[in-house]
Order: sequence, then C-alpha cells, then structure tokens
Amino acid sequence: MQEANYTVKNNKTEERNSVKGNLGKANRKGMRRSALKFGKKGLALALALMSLSMSTAFTASASPKEEELLVFSEEGAIISQEDQSTSLFSDDVLVGDTVSRSQQIVDYATQYIGRPYRYGGVSLLHGSDCSGFLMGIFGHFGIGLPHSSAEIGTLGTNVGSLANAIPGDVLAYSGHVGIYLGNGRMLSALNSRSGVTIESATYKPIKSIRRFV
Repeated sequence: MQEANYTVKNNKTEERNSVKGNLGKANRKGMRRSALKFGKKGLALALALMSLSMSTAFTASASPKEEELLVFSEEGAIISQEDQSTSLFSDDVLVGDTVSRSQQIVDYATQYIGRPYRYGGVSLLHGSDCSGFLMGIFGHFGIGLPHSSAEIGTLGTNVGSLANAIPGDVLAYSGHVGIYLGNGRMLSALNSRSGVTIESATYKPIKSIRRFV
C-alpha cells in the first residue's frame, strides 16, 4: 500500500516538473523573440541617430563662418571695416594683374621670333604680316583684333607716350604695328627679309600706343 502511494507521488512530481520545464522553454522562447524585436528596434534607432549626426556635421561644414578681412594702413594699424575703401588696395591689384597678363603676352609672342613674314598671312607658324601676327598673339588670350594695322592703332586704351608704355602694349606706326617688349624694343612681323623680329621701338615715328589688357 505504501508502495502505491509512493508511485502516485512520484507521478505527480514528474508532472509538475514537466509543466515547469515546458513553461521554462516557453519563457525562454518568448525572451528570445523579445530580444530579437528589441535588437531590430535598437539597430534602427542607432542608424537614425547616426544619420542625424552626419547630417548635422555636413550642414556645419557646408556653411563655414565668414572670416573678417583685416586691412592694414601703411603705418601698420588695423583699419575698421567702416573705413575700408576699394581705393586702399584696388590700384595695386589692378596694376599687378595687368603687368602679369601683359608679360604673358610678351612671353608667348617671343617664341615666334624667326618665323616668316607673309603679306596677308595670319599663321603664327607659317607666315603672317604685322596685323596678322597681332591677331594670332592676342587671339590666344581671347582678345579679338582686326586684320588691319590702321584699325588696331585706334582700338584699346590710348597710353600716350612711350614713357607710359609697358610690355605687352601695341605700338602703332604708319602702316605697321608691333608689340612693345620694354627697354625701347618692339617685336613684330616686320618684313619679308626679317620675318618676326625685334626692332627698336623708335625705328620710325610712333603714331599711337594702345593697351588691350
């Protein structure tokens, strides 16, 4: 009789253990599903925060803060923005740019020294006359000139005397034009005998001096 009671108790104990085991498995499965759901949500939240941070950084870098330009007087004092004027520095900048561009024209033109002269020609390599030579040189820098020495002598800015001329200015003579090189020298497609050559700027009377840059 005692043995029967013991068997019943053991069966009940096993049932309770079986139920607890099943509940434990169910709880673990539920916890794994919850963790998986939370993991996906957490990943999405982290990606959203990362995107917001990158967007803020990009906006900050794309909109740099303007820096104040400091201008100094000849005595070394800082000039306030209210007192600054274009005349304080524009002259130097403009003169510097003009000289630089003019020198580029001179440097480009001198590489054709020795090339042939050809009446009516416009080829820097195969032959040009005086106005055709200037057309090719200044055209290289985007400055259009007519194929006429008389017309070229009326265009651009009138410099005045040779004392005011800088390298790159155009010297206009009667029936001829050339490029001033400085130091009293002139470069041009002179004639069929000399071709493109350097000559004295005063080899004959100058009618006008024109500036195109």
